Amino acid sequence: MSIFNTYSAFPSSAPVDSTAGFAGNTVTPFSYGDCPCHKAVERSRDLIGVQQSATLAVCERLSAASAQAKSIVWTGNAANLFRSRLDELANSSQLLASHMQTTHQLAWS
Repeated sequence: MSIFNTYSAFPSSAPVDSTAGFAGNTVTPFSYGDCPCHKAVERSRDLIGVQQSATLAVCERLSAASAQAKSIVWTGNAANLFRSRLDELANSSQLLASHMQTTHQLAWS
């Protein structure tokens, strides 16, 4: 028994369907037509933009509330703790805005 009888050295000579694309895919790898990746990127960018706008609006309201809270005539430990916590939130808010800007730049580059 010969091993040459088990495997064919040549691929089948079936005709190639030029509309089937590479490896049976509907889009050839070098076709720059309507790629679903471009739409996914666009949707992701839109989502990032919407969330960024909403979050920045909240950060701005937090900053305004923190500034107004400093003008309240209130003393004591509770007042100091309250203002301290608002300052921490405002700092975190500014850091978040910075991170969002970085994410925005990455998504649009």
